Order: sequence, then C-alpha cells, then structure tokens
Amino acid sequence: MTSTTGLLGYAQPWVVRAGEQVAFKVSSNGPACCDLVILRVICADINPEGPGAEYDELDWGRAQALAVAHQPVSTGSCAVAVSAPEVWTATGLELRVLIFPTLRTAAPQVVFSFGNLTLYVVPEGRLVARAGEAEVGCSGQLDLRQWYDVTLRIGDGRLSLTCDRLRPLQGMADRESVGAALVGEDWPGGASLPMFAAEPDEPFSGRPMTRHHFNGKIEAPRLSDASGRVLAAWDFHTGQGSARVADSGPEGHDLVLRNTPMRGATGHLWNGSVEHWELTPEHYAAIHFHDDDCTDCEWETTWEVTVPEGARSGFHVARLTDERIESDVSFFVSARAGAPTARVLFLVPTATYLAYANTNIKFDSANTENLYEAPTVISEDELYLNLHRELGLSLYDTHGDDSGVIYAGSRRPMLNARPGLYTFNYVNDTHVVKWLELRGYTYDIATDEDLHRDGLGLLESYDVVLTGSHPEYWSTPMWDALDAFQQGGGRHMYLGGNGFYWRIAWSAEHPEVIENRRGMSGVRTWEGEPGEHMLSFTGEPGGLWRSLGRAPQRLVGVGFSATLFVRSNWFRRRKVDAAGPWGFVFEGVKDAVIGDFGYRGGGCVGLEIDRWEGDLGSPGNAVILATSEGIDAGGLLSGEEFITTTRALDGTQNANVRADMVIFATPGGGAVWSTGSIAWATSLLWNGGNNSVSRVTANVLDRFLDPEPIGK
Repeated sequence: MTSTTGLLGYAQPWVVRAGEQVAFKVSSNGPACCDLVILRVICADINPEGPGAEYDELDWGRAQALAVAHQPVSTGSCAVAVSAPEVWTATGLELRVLIFPTLRTAAPQVVFSFGNLTLYVVPEGRLVARAGEAEVGCSGQLDLRQWYDVTLRIGDGRLSLTCDRLRPLQGMADRESVGAALVGEDWPGGASLPMFAAEPDEPFSGRPMTRHHFNGKIEAPRLSDASGRVLAAWDFHTGQGSARVADSGPEGHDLVLRNTPMRGATGHLWNGSVEHWELTPEHYAAIHFHDDDCTDCEWETTWEVTVPEGARSGFHVARLTDERIESDVSFFVSARAGAPTARVLFLVPTATYLAYANTNIKFDSANTENLYEAPTVISEDELYLNLHRELGLSLYDTHGDDSGVIYAGSRRPMLNARPGLYTFNYVNDTHVVKWLELRGYTYDIATDEDLHRDGLGLLESYDVVLTGSHPEYWSTPMWDALDAFQQGGGRHMYLGGNGFYWRIAWSAEHPEVIENRRGMSGVRTWEGEPGEHMLSFTGEPGGLWRSLGRAPQRLVGVGFSATLFVRSNWFRRRKVDAAGPWGFVFEGVKDAVIGDFGYRGGGCVGLEIDRWEGDLGSPGNAVILATSEGIDAGGLLSGEEFITTTRALDGTQNANVRADMVIFATPGGGAVWSTGSIAWATSLLWNGGNNSVSRVTANVLDRFLDPEPIGK
C-alpha cells in the first residue's frame, strides 16, 4: 500500500508567479531521502469511479535523492520579547499580570517565563511560581473562565506570589498570598528573554522551540523593579491587527507573537456595553493563547526552484516519492495582474481551501453523519490529521478549550487541499480545470490572495471570470473588486454554491493568514464568544455577508439556501424563449431535465445550494432559467433562513429548500450566470463531458466570450 503521509510538506509561498521562487519545506516520517517532481494538476480526483486523475509532468521541477528528515512543529501560540530588561539583585523584580485560564491539561501551563523565573499553572489547577530552587504555590484551584490579578515578586531574599480573584464569587476567597525564601542567586537574566504563554524548549537545528503553552487570556503584563520603576509594560489593546505588541516602558522591549494568538479578545473590564475593540480599547486588552494554535510550522527549506518565465498558470503539486510513499505538496502558479495570456480567468477559491484545511469535523462533529445519513468514510490523510493536530486546525474546528478557531494559514501541510479522497473544494474545482482542457478553452488561473491584493486590476484584463464550486470566504477588497468588474461590463460565471458567504480578512503582518469570526448566524460548527465578533486584522464586523447588508443575491443573483448531502438532484428548465436574449443557454439541449447525473451524489444539484430571493437583493432583471426538482427530507434549510424551529424546514415542506440557476445583465454589456449548486462543477465531466451540464456551461462561456452586449 502506498502511503500519503510518510512524507509531508508545504510550499512557501503557496501562491507564486512565473519568474518567482518557491521553496518546499518537507518533513519525513520515515525515509531519509525522496524524489520530487513538479506536476501541473489537470484533475485531482483519484477516486477510481471518478473522472480520472490527470497531471502534466513539467521539465522545470525535478530532484532526485533529496535528503529529508523529520521536522517537529512548535505548536502553540506565545509572545516573546525582542530584548530583555536588565535585572539586578539589589533592585528586585515584580511582575503584575491578569490571567483568565480556560483549560486544564496534563502538563504544566506557563503564564510567564524569564530565565529561571517561571509562573505557571500545574495540572490540578493551582498557580505556582518558581525561581531556581525556590517555589511557592497557591493552595486554591483556579476556576476556569474567571479573571485573576496576579503579582509575582522576587527580591530581599524572598519569592512571593499573590493571586486576587476579580469579582469574587459569593462564599469564595478573593485573595491568596504565599511566599518562600530564595536559595542562592535565583534570578532571571543572562541570555533569556521574557516570554508569555510558554517557555523555551530545546532548539531544533537552531530554531527556537517552545513548550508548556498556556490556554487562556493574558492581559496587561508589567515588569517593574522594587522601587516601582517600570522596566517593561505591554498594552495588549494596542495594534490589534499586528504581529507585534509595543512596549510602552522606557526601553522598548516589544513582544513578537508566534502562531497568531487571538487578538480582539475581551478583557476583564468588558461589560457588554460595546462590541468593538476600537470603541473602548481598554475593554479589549487581552490576548487569548492556545496550546494548539499553529499558523506557521517554521520548517527549514528542503528544496527550492524558480518558476520559469512563460510557465502556465494553474494548480500545481510537488510530488514526493520513495518506494512506499506518494505524497503531494500543493501550490499555485498564478497569472500576473495586467499580463493575461487568455480571455478567461478561473479564480481559484484558496481562502475556502485555507478555511477547511486540516479539518477534523468528521471526528469532532455529530452533524457529519446526520448530514450524510450514512457511515462516515475516513481516508489515511484524515486519520493522520486526527492523531496529529499539531499541524494546525481549520476554521471549522475548536481549540482544546472549546473556543473557535479564527485564524488559518498556509505555512503548514494541508492534507485536504491536494489531490486525494477529500472530495470537496480543491478536488472538485479541478473538475472545472479538466473540463476547460477537454473543451479546448485557453484560460489563466489566479487565486483569492491575488484578488485581495490586486483587486480590479487583476480582473479587468479578462472578458470572463469563472468562480469555482465553493467560493465561500471573501474579504471586502475581493467582494468590491468582483462587483466593480461586473458593473463595469465584465462577465462572471459562478459555477458553484454557498459562495460569497463569510466575510474574512487577510493579515498584513502574519504571512498568508486569514481570519474569520463566526458571529451568531449562519451554518457554523461553533459560535463566537460574546463581544468577540470584530475582525482583529481590519476592525470590520465579522460573520455572514448577508448579516452585513451584502447578501450573495446582490452580487450573483442567488445565495445559500440549503444543504443537500444525502444525494444530489437535478434542475428542470423553465420556459425560455429560444429567440430571446437568453435563448443561447439551452441551445442544443433537448431535455427538460438538466443534470440528473454526476460524481457527487448522482446529480448536479447537491451538497450546498443557492436560490434566487428578491427580498435579499436578487436583481430585478434576473431571470430564473431552471429550478431544482425532487428535493426531499434530505434537503435542510440553512440556519439563517429561519428564526423559530418548526417541522417545516426540509425539502418536502419548505419551498426555500431549492437551487435556482439565474442569469442577468449588468451595465456596459456584462452579465452574471449562476448555477446555484456545488455539485454542478462535479457533473461537468460525466460521460466524458458529453452531457447537458457541460453543454449549458459551454453555451454560456461561448456567449460570454462574444463581445456583443448581452441581454438585449
């Protein structure tokens, strides 16, 4: 049996252009060497009952007998000072900090470390301080999700610790103070650096490693000497979107954040009077750390290559092999803004791939088997991820303390964003690639990162933009750019469902990291904490675009309506005048039923589906070309569609559980065509592409490539 996890890796950057360098970071779970070859992905569906995997082997990327070794992941977030204050025996040292523990673990959890001075929570929940051989500990157990004001002092031959519970509970002590004599020169200093939420571990190949990470919030840490002179102070409410926290003390011992702990977190003063960290910054003076945060594995480079000028844009992988292993590392070669090589652009939804990367939803959510109404199929990759959560979680997972994961990055192996058996998102979108190749269309690809950065400048060079099977996660610049393209006469073919759903933000400082706040509405596996719905990277409200006044219907005519995972259905055509402005859509299609076949559930209407809805902004000139048929109790209305639980929420009783195929004209001769279903893309290749779904899609693309104005 060929293993897919004996070698693991990631590309940096994940998205690259011709003429730029890409580095591959590889870790081995066994072999000492491997071969590598770069492939352009035509179809990543390896299911033997699917359309067939297909790759182009490229002559610019090949290496043999690459030396590989295991590279550990330093999982867990923390804050490390860039420099340390000098501490002298005569002056003493005081740390004051607020903490909010959220999880008990079998290992110690370090709140603060500085040389041989450590403040930590032991497994049974007590707070302990250690300076060399001297140790003091509170007798009482810290309650989870309660704020504590902690003071640690060292000086005059003593180590002392005071812990005050803020807003003490009735009948419970609100203060405990303990102390012990120091032994010898038990002082921090030397080459050590102050660190919060972890302590240093043995370095790996010169790379700093950490351990014993704290789970919970830390607020307002301050270091001073015995006279009260401030040595360093960090106000966590400043620079919310930054990877660095400035020291407001006199010496500038700034903190650098590793693995993106949660900013925009409520602190001990938050009282529900506001929900935005910009309005009352002092209410958001905390950072939430987790021992399973991971947005950057920080692995060393194994091999790198420069993508040659003239290389085709597209989905790519570096395939790592030895005699028992075949493992792919995905990356994308993007078209450069303003330098098109085709009239068609396929916009790859990499933000969606990041959001789902390494999800453990099949193991952690009881809803999975409910949605499919069938036993869950688990691949080797998914089993590996369940056992190795140090590779980082998805935006659908929760941390060990049950708080939702809000950041996801690409600097880690992403085992479900590559060819394989995870038949969602990445694999489904390569059906579109293979269809374009099969039909002989020339096209460029670009990614969500490109659109976020380059905006309209990326799109305006193309006549037609295709969005994929599930373009779910969109930043404001991305949305604005696509809207401007459409309103400026551009033509857009939306080939999926559940698109343009969640607002995200891209980090300006944390490389290749996106942020999503789930809010209080929408289909979600967790719900945001009270007061923590604003994006830390931008200050914008998070959540559904629909809740922010931009329902997807406003952009593409349809918006998320229902899930349909049990099986997929089909469209039934509505009457469209063959001689009218939209007659081209069904040219050459004789059947009234469209897409009663496909590789996902046996039809083109399935997984997640969208509908026309005038009240949510579907344009008045939008024409419903076809509507789904035969959806039964397996079709479930999306959560934001109802406010009271009733029995009338499935496809047998609720008319909103449906998919609509729509088309409408935009100013300047442009147009938008939306399929309203994720499964549409996975029906394109049925019967070798000789089918009604393929024919309708080609009809639309051919007409959209025709420069004549549309809709007249």
